[in-house]
Amino acid sequence: MDVATAAQVLSSLATLVVATGILYQGRQARKARQDEDRPQIIVDADYTGRFTTNIVVRNIGHGMAKNITFEFSAPMETTEGRDITDLPYFRYGINFMAPQTDLPTVWDSYQNVVQNLRAKGLMEGITITSRYEDRQGEYYETAWTINPLLLEGSGYSEYKGYEDEVQALEDQARALERIAEDIRRAAGQNQEDGNEAVEASSQQDSA
Repeated sequence: MDVATAAQVLSSLATLVVATGILYQGRQARKARQDEDRPQIIVDADYTGRFTTNIVVRNIGHGMAKNITFEFSAPMETTEGRDITDLPYFRYGINFMAPQTDLPTVWDSYQNVVQNLRAKGLMEGITITSRYEDRQGEYYETAWTINPLLLEGSGYSEYKGYEDEVQALEDQARALERIAEDIRRAAGQNQEDGNEAVEASSQQDSA
């Protein structure tokens, strides 16, 4: 192979390498844009409520989601026997969810949630699988595990227990206040009735 032919081959190879690099960069840029605009639906536990643990459906992505459905590895029950997974949007799905939005519902107190999970042997928590599509109809699936038992030993359980006791005391105090107010009103009404009776009796004596 002479020098001219070798130079031509090398030039062709260099052109191929450059073209391949440009194509790869274009695909990566397009994928990055798609990833940035894609939805991501999760079902999360929110422990920030003062007295309750909440279950929150979140779209943590930057794109809208549609045709959202959910599958639970186990029921999410309250101490009263209410199953959170029977809520209409969990049973039948959600038609549309905007990016960076959430949909919360009350599950139970943290203490009750832990008690129920232990009683049912759900030591690994509950896994929720979300299935959904983006604006273009591309399909996604996200699995998310909720396990409040992991917070045990962190001091959070004792903190929530203390908050529950405070709430109970506050409820009792409000109930006693209502009873005291009812007694005051009843006493005032009895006094008023007695005064009216005395006045009527005096009028009869005068007549």
